[in-house]
Amino acid sequence: MRELPVGMAFNHAIKSTIDNLGFAFHLSWPWILVMLPVQLVGNLYLLAIGLLEPDPSNPDPRYFAVILVLGIVSILAFSSIAVSWHRYILRDEVPQGWQRLRLDGTVWRYIGNVILSFLAMFAVIFVTVFPTALLLTFVVGGNAPVPLILVLAVTAMCAAMIVFYRLSIKLPGVALERRDFRFGDAWRASAGNNWRMLGLVLLFFVAMLIIGLATAGISYALAQIAGTAGLAIVIAVQVVVNWVSTILGVTLLTSLYGFFVEGRDF
Repeated sequence: MRELPVGMAFNHAIKSTIDNLGFAFHLSWPWILVMLPVQLVGNLYLLAIGLLEPDPSNPDPRYFAVILVLGIVSILAFSSIAVSWHRYILRDEVPQGWQRLRLDGTVWRYIGNVILSFLAMFAVIFVTVFPTALLLTFVVGGNAPVPLILVLAVTAMCAAMIVFYRLSIKLPGVALERRDFRFGDAWRASAGNNWRMLGLVLLFFVAMLIIGLATAGISYALAQIAGTAGLAIVIAVQVVVNWVSTILGVTLLTSLYGFFVEGRDF
């Protein structure tokens, strides 16, 4: 069993992202060019029909249709970039030309495994929360104290995140077309590292929170200054920030795979 050095792993992911950001742009700029107009058209359409800020009490199917399309395009872009990035970091493979927009079987298998990892995460939340909530209903009649509910929710989310990231160690293996490396192998490879994995995940989410708050602040400032005309700039900023976040997240998974599966050090 290898013990994950949390600080070193996080620093390695940050450093690898920063050091390779130029190349990351090289392999993913075609997808950025796809995302920018799609996001712009989708948001302009919502703005034109008055649904950019929808009313939760009066849901409109057009809003959900646009969000669905934007979500599908984002998933395709994320998975394609992730596969290319894993292969570059682990195998020094440099995609050229149309390869940077790859949507081959490996990418579709990657998407399927991401979905399975999320389903496992939701299953953990359900198994953790539902029996406890049912018990509390019988014991206290559904009037559980707020602190207890918060503890239950935080515990469920922590357990779900540990499961998700331990299973997601398989994803770089999918990108490398390793059909012999399964979820069970990823789980066994990272055995004994639950608390360390949780610490790493918390560091990652703090970084994402900081990036998200900075993005929200910049977007709000641009919206106040430029109004509707600033929508394109706001979307461009959001696409770029989401891209950087994607690269960091994928780099983190690549580092975990390299450490637990290939025996690399940070």
